[in-house]
Amino acid sequence: MRAVKRAISGTLKRFGYQIVKRQEVHSLKEHLLAVFAHQEVDCVIDVGAYRGDYGSFLRAAGYRGPIVSFEPVERSFRDLSRNSGGDPAWTIEQLALGSREETREIGVASSTDFSSFRTFSPYGSDEFAEQSSIEHRERVNVRRLDSVLPDLLPAGVRRLFLKIDTQGWDVEVLQGAAGCLDRVVAIQLEASARPIYDGMPTYLESLGYATSLGFELTDAVPIVRDRHHRVIEFDCVLGRPR
Repeated sequence: MRAVKRAISGTLKRFGYQIVKRQEVHSLKEHLLAVFAHQEVDCVIDVGAYRGDYGSFLRAAGYRGPIVSFEPVERSFRDLSRNSGGDPAWTIEQLALGSREETREIGVASSTDFSSFRTFSPYGSDEFAEQSSIEHRERVNVRRLDSVLPDLLPAGVRRLFLKIDTQGWDVEVLQGAAGCLDRVVAIQLEASARPIYDGMPTYLESLGYATSLGFELTDAVPIVRDRHHRVIEFDCVLGRPR
């Protein structure tokens, strides 16, 4: 077999090709599982849960610990309730999170995963024309994470993973978590290379703020690219040094 491989390799080299060992495709799932193990994560806080996609993703990946999910939009929350049903370790709350406690309007987009407190930028409206139209607005309760979390955490949890996916509101959520960040050992947030909402932080601002809180970047995975192949957003994972 080795002789055959050498012969094939020699033939390919004459034509300018080289055999190299195949590298594994990068996997956010595998990275998260490694972070969970390294940081000894024992509870996931899922902010901007949408229909429960992230919680279902974690369950499929093998995570069996507690999940606490927050989703404010009525239609998405109904789906979340159905998708999390029957899982005794998955708690759901119909709330938005932010830097202060208030009631405010959220624009519910035709594709509800684009619903946001912010308005679409001209770039976002052009790039996501079919998904970005606002069907209606809902008044939702906004709370600080550090004010609601103590009543929701299962007994005994110590090391939290905070996932934030709030369509341009991630830094606001982090600001409202100031009083409980000492228990957060790693975070995942969306960082925008090309802002699709007016006033949302750039990826440098988002990562800069997270870094100022003591987290270090461990992964950055492109989520979507535009028609010119430019990255629009990254999923960024950051952890505390151990």
